[in-house]
Formats: sequence, C-alpha cells, structure tokens
Amino acid sequence: MKNVVFDQLKKDVADQERVRKTYKYFNATDHSKGLYDESIRMGTDILDEHKEGHDEPQAMVDLVDQAIYNSRKALNGKPTDKHSLTMQLSRAGQFLRSQEFTGLPIKTQQYWEREIAVAHNIEVASTTDQELANKTAIKVATMFDTMEQMRPQLMKEAAQQRAARAKKAIAARKAAEKERKKREATLAREKALAEKAAKESKEKKNDTKKSSGWKGFWSFLGFHK
Repeated sequence: MKNVVFDQLKKDVADQERVRKTYKYFNATDHSKGLYDESIRMGTDILDEHKEGHDEPQAMVDLVDQAIYNSRKALNGKPTDKHSLTMQLSRAGQFLRSQEFTGLPIKTQQYWEREIAVAHNIEVASTTDQELANKTAIKVATMFDTMEQMRPQLMKEAAQQRAARAKKAIAARKAAEKERKKREATLAREKALAEKAAKESKEKKNDTKKSSGWKGFWSFLGFHK
C-alpha cells in the first residue's frame, strides 16, 4: 500500500499563523474567514489522526489541502484605511503641545497622554484591522467632544490645583527659610563658643608664661618662691 504524503498539508496548516496576521484575513468578510477557518480545522483533524496512526486516503488529504489553498486565495480583506485615525491623532498631537493642554488638571493630562499613546500604537501596528482603526478614531474624537462639555469644570479644577501648588510652594519656601535661619543661628553659636574657647586658651597660656618668668627671676636671685 502506497504511503500517504502529508508534507504539503502540514505546510499549509502551519501557515495559518502568518495568514491570520495579514489584512487579507483580518479585514475579510466573516463568510470568507469562516471558509478558511473551517478548511484549517479539517486539515488539523487529519494531521491529528495521522499522529495517532489513523491515516485518511491520499485523495482526502489532497482534497482538504486544496480547500485550504482555495479558501486562502479567496480571502477578500482590503488594506486597513487609517486615514480618519491619522487625522484625529494629528489633531491630538497639536492639542498636547498647546497651552490649553498644559492648563488642564494633572489627571486629565495623564489620561490624554495615556490614551493617545495607545491610539498611536494601534495606528502604527501592521495587524490593526479596520474595525479597531475606526473605533479608535471615534474614541479620540469623542475625547475632544467630552472635554468641550466638561471645560468649565476642568478649568475650575485646574485653577484649584494651581492654587494648591502655589500654597504648597510658599509653605516649602517658608520652611526652607526657617531651616536656614536655624542653621545660621547654630553656626553662629558654635563660632562664638569656639572663639571664646580660643580666647580662654590664649589667656591661660599667657598666665602660665608670666608665672614661669617670675619663678625664674626669683631663682636667679637665690630665692625660692
């Protein structure tokens, strides 16, 4: 009995990982993707049976492999159109560099920076499908609309934060000034004590020198004090 050849089927089944990362697959219609997925499932079943020692006839192996080939060629996905997303990100980029952005509350700024970074990664990814690109563009546009609606509240919050930061900065400067004066006072006391100690030491040396001088004088005269 002639051996069944599985080489081509193995290659086509293994190729599914690459195929699923192409726009022809992830942007294809559900029907088109469904046909490919089903042919891959059948090919996988045949290879699993082969591992267990149960081989399908060569004609069946070739038929399923042909189905994989045909369904792969029939995938009808188009390249992802990211024009809307790119336009929204360009708008967002200008906004993030504006004084209007830096005037927002800190948490709002962090939210925008985080979400725009995520949107940018989606834009540059080669595996971004059309649905995700559209949803992301809509999300960025919605962020602008929401910000406009909340502008009065955001401006009030930002003003409160600036006032709090200014108050904190003033308190920090006062504390630093108090600490500086305290340090200077300590240094002044230490300097005064050092000068006093030096003066006392000098006076003591002078007294000792004078005492020694008179003692030598009396000894010279033959007296002992």
